[in-house]
Amino acid sequence: MFKENLTENQTRKKIIDDLLTKAGWNISNSSEVVEEFEITGAGYKKSSIAQNQPEINPSGFSDYLLLDRASEPLAIIEAKRTSRDPVSGKQQAEDYADGIKKIHNVDPLIFLTNGYEIWYWNRQRYAPVMVHGFFNKTELERIRYQNTFRKDPCTIQIKPEIIDRDYQIEALKRIFDGLKKNKRKFLLVMATGTGKTRTVMALIDVLIKAGWAEKVLFLVDREALAVQSFGDGFKQHLPNESRHYIRGGEIDTSCRLYVSTIQTMMGCFHKVSPGFFDVIISDECHRSIYNKWKDVLSYFHSIHVGLTATPSDYIDRDTFKYFECENDTPVFNYSFDEAVKNKVLVDFRPPYSAKTNFQIKGIKGNELPPSIQKKLVEEGYTLEDIDFEGTEIEKNVTNAGTNESLVREFMEVCIKDDSGVIPSKSIIFALSHNHAKRLWEIFNRLYPEYKGRLVDIIDSKMERPLKLIEKFKDENFPRVAISVDMLDTGIDIREICNLVFAKPVFSKIKFWQMIGRGTRTLEKDLSKRKPWCTEKDRFMIIDHWSNFEYFGEKPEGEAPAVQYPIPCKIFITRLKKLKIFKTNDDKECFKRVKEEVINDIKTLPENSITIKESRKNIDKALSSNVWQDLDDESFEFLEKSIAPLMKYKSDFNLFQEQFILKTEKLALSVLLNNQEDIELFEKSIIDDIKRLPMNLNAVRKKGNEIKKALSDEFWSQLTHDKCEFLKEHLTEIMKYKLIQEREIVRLDIGDDVIERKWIAFGPEGEGDYVHSYREKVENKILELAGRHPTLQKIKNNQPISEQDIFELEKTLNSPELYVTEDNFRKIYNKPYGTFTQFIKFVLGIYKFPEPEDLINESFNTYIVERNNRTPLTAEQIRFLRTVKNVFAKKKHIEYNDFFEPPFTSFGTDAAVRLFDENELKEIVGIFNSIRIQ
Repeated sequence: MFKENLTENQTRKKIIDDLLTKAGWNISNSSEVVEEFEITGAGYKKSSIAQNQPEINPSGFSDYLLLDRASEPLAIIEAKRTSRDPVSGKQQAEDYADGIKKIHNVDPLIFLTNGYEIWYWNRQRYAPVMVHGFFNKTELERIRYQNTFRKDPCTIQIKPEIIDRDYQIEALKRIFDGLKKNKRKFLLVMATGTGKTRTVMALIDVLIKAGWAEKVLFLVDREALAVQSFGDGFKQHLPNESRHYIRGGEIDTSCRLYVSTIQTMMGCFHKVSPGFFDVIISDECHRSIYNKWKDVLSYFHSIHVGLTATPSDYIDRDTFKYFECENDTPVFNYSFDEAVKNKVLVDFRPPYSAKTNFQIKGIKGNELPPSIQKKLVEEGYTLEDIDFEGTEIEKNVTNAGTNESLVREFMEVCIKDDSGVIPSKSIIFALSHNHAKRLWEIFNRLYPEYKGRLVDIIDSKMERPLKLIEKFKDENFPRVAISVDMLDTGIDIREICNLVFAKPVFSKIKFWQMIGRGTRTLEKDLSKRKPWCTEKDRFMIIDHWSNFEYFGEKPEGEAPAVQYPIPCKIFITRLKKLKIFKTNDDKECFKRVKEEVINDIKTLPENSITIKESRKNIDKALSSNVWQDLDDESFEFLEKSIAPLMKYKSDFNLFQEQFILKTEKLALSVLLNNQEDIELFEKSIIDDIKRLPMNLNAVRKKGNEIKKALSDEFWSQLTHDKCEFLKEHLTEIMKYKLIQEREIVRLDIGDDVIERKWIAFGPEGEGDYVHSYREKVENKILELAGRHPTLQKIKNNQPISEQDIFELEKTLNSPELYVTEDNFRKIYNKPYGTFTQFIKFVLGIYKFPEPEDLINESFNTYIVERNNRTPLTAEQIRFLRTVKNVFAKKKHIEYNDFFEPPFTSFGTDAAVRLFDENELKEIVGIFNSIRIQ
């Protein structure tokens, strides 16, 4: 399967000819492909296309000449033997191309290949680049036409019907500038709701008219977004272009515009050549660059525009690298804050936090009222069984009373329509489908007057979920969608006014994407607004899980755990066994496991692009050099360079792979005499075997083996061979294993919201719930804004005096509300805000800086000032950047912290080696002086 050392002729006949045939070229038809053509004074030998042409130099042979439909030169292929670097023939191919250009006045495209690598060179536009297959005739003709006739995209009018906002036009202009500089990759960062889809629809329209694009793919990561892109995107804005929604693995090659999920494309991208698409737009699909979907994005040679709403500070460096962003800077960035400031998006009200008694205190059987204890005992529970923390609710325990309190709280405080009774469009983010169903049942029980129309569950377990989304978007009812993951990102519904976090979120990127569901503004044209939502200036967030507090304490959120796929784990476990057998000189077992490891490598999918790109390492892993003397270096190579490739193995059953891993881990534990792990895997394997359905013939046939594997005798003296027995005889039938749902304790105990954040604001202890008091304060200020002279000055950005502020403070600090700077700080949780800042915030003309912005500003100021004193070294700057990151997480830093991780990664004495004591204390002082709002 992998690289053979072939001569040039063998390479052509055994590999290149097949690749050309796969791309649609008829090798035996000399009007399509001319092999071994010669450039001489008389023209091309073995071809009639250049007879009686003037003499040219240099002369020579090239391996293939690809001809267009008129039998004119289109592209040349310079072939090398498999052991040669194909790029070594670059100058040779260029000379041949120059010769053809002199004769035919066309600049042929160039391919350089050794059979395993193919390099494509469009000399008029780009440097040579490695591609994953030859292009077909139609594609090469299209590229040649584009090279000749494409226009400057800046000369094409951007359709105002598609986009008319200045920042959207700027985004396109930046791409146009890059295209003129022969760049192919662009990353646009635009906050959710700012019109990413419209922007790229306008881009596609221009590129088609300018002759840069004929075939365009819009790639998304979920089916709901594909439907949205196909309808709200192509159909609405480019109605005259033929379009195709790729489903079922078939691609209609006659169309111009295509929409697909990346998962669907994974199964069919190889059905077209790498040159099929001129432009690929990937909406958030850059997240797939470094996982198993990578092949789709790597396969096509095209202009690639990545779209994301993820703030640039949260984008990983691999993404910037893929899109070739200079200094980790996207080609265009339009942030949420800018969009709110420019009234492109609406902001959310200060989050409304509410928790029930059980969420705060947990559910402890011994602390419940006697009547409840008696009821639980009658239901079969012991009081010791009922011992749950608040964070376990809807994970290990569910309580109807808790969910009922959350539903009642929502109906009480949510933003409602003009009737003041019915909730505006709302999304409740639930933990699981079962949690969503329980909330749905409670809504229907508590509010029967809506006859089941108020609320719908929208998740992947519901039939026709896409139709449910359309109904939620376009119809008056349902008003509330209870979602599990499906509405977290990408869904465009302008009328969303309430978001309810009924679950914890640990990813900051996902958290802000979820918040983005509510940021869209209503249509400017009042006649187009939905009758159930005619006004929207802000939206509301109800947070039942302290998510805002979590991200306040831990700004970066929780780093996602590294998911090491099961095939990789199996491979590494086998390597560990192999090392033990080598050490113990157990030749028979060593040989058996070695064959398994080699087979794992040989069965890697040869069509995978990642596997092709890793060919050199795979060839090395299969060579005798590695296995002749399997030393520590060889083991390290196999673990670091080969094991990660196992995740690209396809066509395996999850239950079977899980069982193989357990048997391999069990065998390793036996070899290491690790009794604790042996007992752990024994219990898990026996549980798997017991979940096999004995009523199936395939399982019944293994009855004797199952009986043996479940016997006490089998497990009494466990050996490596017994582990192999389990793997050999039971793996095949593990695909029939029955899924056992995780048991959850179900309770029905009354619960109440007890934490809504109370504020005592008056001199005599007058108080109110924070959300209620805040709303009264805001209404009071907005009411005064039209008549109070100081507020009018502030609104009009006119100078104000101390006397003006005094008069305003006097007006607001009056009975009933007692609005003071201190009370402002409490209700907005901004300990350093000033009276004037809060007034401007309520009036919508000021936004408090984010902690990250304050930290970055202080950091950058210090770097510039310090660098002016004495230039900083690269290592000093890296150390200071680490200080910034640590402070961002902890909100505080001490001198002694410099001698603990992560600073010790620079060396145990790095702090005092890079800075003197006074400088370190200065750094501590500067960071700790930052006033985090």
